[in-house]
Amino acid sequence: MMVDIDEVEVIEVQSQNDSVQDIVDFSKVTENLAAGILAIYRPPLEKVKKDLNELTSKQTVLLNQMQRENKNLQDVLQDTDLNEMFSTIKSYQGKLVNIKKEMIVIHDRTFKLKKRALRLQQIKQKEALNREQQREHELRREQELIGKPTISQ
Repeated sequence: MMVDIDEVEVIEVQSQNDSVQDIVDFSKVTENLAAGILAIYRPPLEKVKKDLNELTSKQTVLLNQMQRENKNLQDVLQDTDLNEMFSTIKSYQGKLVNIKKEMIVIHDRTFKLKKRALRLQQIKQKEALNREQQREHELRREQELIGKPTISQ
């Protein structure tokens, strides 16, 4: 029986040695696997990191520009002289619109008056022509009534 115990102990020791070797082999495999994964994913991740840094810097520049523009707009909005000028422009624009409307009305009136004056002038010319013709007609009639003098021999 002693031999059996020795064999059992030997098997136990060997199994422990195998498990220790398996642990060591797994650690090497894990390191190799991690190194392979890093080799595969490191370049794209570094490129993404570089792109993100570039994007962040560009966004910072844009943000600063936007803040400056907003400040300039606020300064302009708070400028009282400029606000007064805009209100003056608005009132003058209203006056200009009214003047344009009045000019259009006046233009229409003058056009109608010129048309009427032309028509009246034509009527007066016709009347004058008719009177002249009537007078000539009357003169001829009178001359016909007076008669022609006869020549005596």
